[in-house]
Amino acid sequence: MTETVAADRTGRAYATRLIQRSSVEWVIAAVLGLLLLRLLWSLVTNENLLPREVVGHLLHPDVLAGVWFTVRMTALVFAMASAIGVVVVRMQRSENPLLSGVAAAYVWMFGSVPVLVQLLLWGNIALIFPDLGFGIPGLHIDTMRTVTPVHAAIVGLALAMGAYAARALPDGDRISALGDVLVTTLQATSLVSVLSITDLLGVVQALEERNHLIVPLLAVATIWYLVLVTAARVAVRLVRVVRGRSQAH
Repeated sequence: MTETVAADRTGRAYATRLIQRSSVEWVIAAVLGLLLLRLLWSLVTNENLLPREVVGHLLHPDVLAGVWFTVRMTALVFAMASAIGVVVVRMQRSENPLLSGVAAAYVWMFGSVPVLVQLLLWGNIALIFPDLGFGIPGLHIDTMRTVTPVHAAIVGLALAMGAYAARALPDGDRISALGDVLVTTLQATSLVSVLSITDLLGVVQALEERNHLIVPLLAVATIWYLVLVTAARVAVRLVRVVRGRSQAH
């Protein structure tokens, strides 16, 4: 009897703590919700953001062209980086010390140097190798004419993201790992604007120089990146769901 009463008291005390904890969480959630609504309202009504200019430039032809360029570059770099990552992972697992050593050195180098620095190096590759003949008799390739800023950006991003993929792929679910590589690649494409490439951010910066609408155009870029990254994450989640259902059957 005594044990039953003690158990009832313990149960009631536990239930009371759960209710109190739930109440506190709801209060915190309500406060955070109000703060978020207040922040959103202040952004929408903030005249310094020039909301009309933001809306007017969201579908600007140059901006849409920049978005499309960003999507295409992301797809190409993602495909290259994924292939590089798979090859490097297999090399790392090789029993050949030379192959595993080269793979480890690649991941260490391209995974350590900031992507922006790598892009700047590739963008100035002609200063390092003016001729891409590599000493082969009769072969002369003018680097300045051959390696355009777009080529430099694609190679630089692919090598950097390949190192990222090589670190991410061995860990657990490959779909999630590739999803992270896709999103990171999409975000990293914004760095190619330093090479004067007309990606989304590059287009926005060019428009800023024309009309000096710095904040509104940065808001436009922010909105588009939110849309693109969200779409990428949703696509990865859908692939994961479809794969889970196919495996269940």
